[in-house]
Amino acid sequence: MTFAQTYPEHVATLQRGYEAALAAHGFDAVVLCSGTATMKNRFDDQAWPLSPTPAFAHWCPLPEPDAFVVVRPGKQPQLVRTVVDDFWEVPAKAESEHFWPSFELVEVKPGLAGDVLPNSKVAVITRDPGTSPPGTVNPPGLIAALDLLRTRKTAYEIACLVEASRRAAIGHKHAARVFQAGTPSELELHLAYLQASEQDDAAAPYKGIVALGAHTAILHYVAYQRHRISGDTSFLIDAGAKVLGYGSDITRTHVRGTGTGARRFQNLLAHVDAVQQDIVRRIRPGMSYEDLHDDAHHKLAVALRELGIGRGSPAELVERGITRALFPHGLGHSLGICVHDAGMKPRPPRPDNKFLRNTSVIEAGQVFTIEPGVYVIDGLLGPLQADDRRDLLDWSAIADLREFGGIRIEDNVLVEATGIRNLTREAFAAV
Repeated sequence: MTFAQTYPEHVATLQRGYEAALAAHGFDAVVLCSGTATMKNRFDDQAWPLSPTPAFAHWCPLPEPDAFVVVRPGKQPQLVRTVVDDFWEVPAKAESEHFWPSFELVEVKPGLAGDVLPNSKVAVITRDPGTSPPGTVNPPGLIAALDLLRTRKTAYEIACLVEASRRAAIGHKHAARVFQAGTPSELELHLAYLQASEQDDAAAPYKGIVALGAHTAILHYVAYQRHRISGDTSFLIDAGAKVLGYGSDITRTHVRGTGTGARRFQNLLAHVDAVQQDIVRRIRPGMSYEDLHDDAHHKLAVALRELGIGRGSPAELVERGITRALFPHGLGHSLGICVHDAGMKPRPPRPDNKFLRNTSVIEAGQVFTIEPGVYVIDGLLGPLQADDRRDLLDWSAIADLREFGGIRIEDNVLVEATGIRNLTREAFAAV
């Protein structure tokens, strides 16, 4: 089905959800602001590309500053645009025209949006409170209720995420070929990905993580080096694509070479990939996502034991903190309008899972990532080597892996009533 076919029901679903939330929190209407243009610095005359307020983007894929979606019970939503006659700049065009018929369109001059709903109790959701229309700005209770609406995806949202996964898979496959065929630098690999996925940095859902060798153990590495690395090395790319405001978030790890360290890293990579796919196969509605995260640690411990990297029992490797030193981040997060989307962390995780971003009970309609990893991070492994946990790891194996850094395998999955749809593996198979 096309975006034009699925979008009207998406808007109808949001209208119903918003009407219920407005009634529950005592508001007559809500104004969703796209956001104002932000200057790069006070000495410049150029603005950053607009990243719309997520609540606005949930309704409308229009990347224009100073636009507003007005939602009122029982009425067609309004789209208020600020029309600027400017020969210096032009706002980015919408990627598709399918959304216009769903709105009552209002056009105003700059600074004249004013009080769009006089004599009403209005909530205003914005990232720029100083420039918002009159109303109660960013009421926490209403925002929390609206965030929950983002956790269960409509058919339109799923279609956007499917296309975002397809575009990203094209970029990932191309970057992997460039890595294996020569000795590219990190910057060259980053640019190769962007070219193949047909986007620039500003249009991507996040700045891609592109790392070679030991840099792959830096979880959010974006300081792309220009020098080329020859010989045995690793390549980690964590990069997505955006479609109509919805972003994919995919990570793959590759290795090149035939030496002892490269072979050991390849074996570990194969085991992490198997753990990741096993976790994905287990997902069902009604499960706790945090339980899934815990299960990933136990499966990783078994893999470490099989490879001889871990020397204790699997249970001991988990209980003594070995797996958490090697896999320090959370298993995944909600995905949608934001890469780390809202609404799926209803409570804090346990202290030993402090970086986990998803603590929800899994439900049909959710989309989230599954991304286990293993990294040689000396700051985390040093304490293990310095105390009575020293004998629980093969430090010669750690030394072999150190120059190859780390491994992460990340898929985007849609939960369905009877299981999951793996949007990432589906996209890789298709392209």
